[in-house]
Amino acid sequence: MAATLYPPARYRPVRNTSGLMVQPTRGLIPHVQVGKGSLFSWFDSSASQVSSHLWLSRNGDLEQYVRCDQRAWAQAAGNPYWISCECEGYPTEDYTPIQVTRLAELFRWGMQEFGWRAEITDSPDGHGIGTHRMGGTAWGGHECPGDIRANRRGDILSLATGRTALTADPRDRYAGRPTLREGMTGPDVAELQNALNIAFGHEAPTGDPNRLPPDGTYGPRTTARVASLQRYASQWFGRIPDDGVCGPTTWRKLGWILTGLNRTV
Repeated sequence: MAATLYPPARYRPVRNTSGLMVQPTRGLIPHVQVGKGSLFSWFDSSASQVSSHLWLSRNGDLEQYVRCDQRAWAQAAGNPYWISCECEGYPTEDYTPIQVTRLAELFRWGMQEFGWRAEITDSPDGHGIGTHRMGGTAWGGHECPGDIRANRRGDILSLATGRTALTADPRDRYAGRPTLREGMTGPDVAELQNALNIAFGHEAPTGDPNRLPPDGTYGPRTTARVASLQRYASQWFGRIPDDGVCGPTTWRKLGWILTGLNRTV
């Protein structure tokens, strides 16, 4: 019997699902989220009337909302036949390198578990890796995931089939993140604060006075914590200005630490 849960994903079942998939499933539809952050609450709301099997963050984290033998509400008439994965970001943005790797790993798993064909398709009656937009009106008339991401299917397939090695640098889990500095707000800041708490061993939600509240506001405490990380990082990357601004090099070092190469600062 084929697996119903993808092992690397955190399983967070939602209510927006009905009926069983037509077996064997045809393949994978990577969607573009057109936004940031976990979709669990939205997909668990009866008001939204949407869901997907999986969600992939820009830093490579995976959540599974619907079992692979059940229908997610992702592409209308295509729901009974295709496994869906919402991918954090926007149609005008490329995948991050780690997202490409994670999609390749997922597709390789699907080839093993479900017999997905190592193909790219632009037909709802096809097999392999498709797009939401290939279904036309019957699939909701969307342009998802946009040209940039649709054109990366060849790279995903090459990785999945071993024609290209799965060699994503763990430091790239935060590739493409914006430069953040004091005074800024938003979900990227909250993610930075959560990552800093893990890196410095302060992720416990209560009882730790040194924990940064992940409130999405880049204040003096966040600046000071980033500066501490930058001073620590200099021994691997040369001198990083400890200015408390989280730019590409600081993001990269943080990704290195969280991946486990240097687990705790």
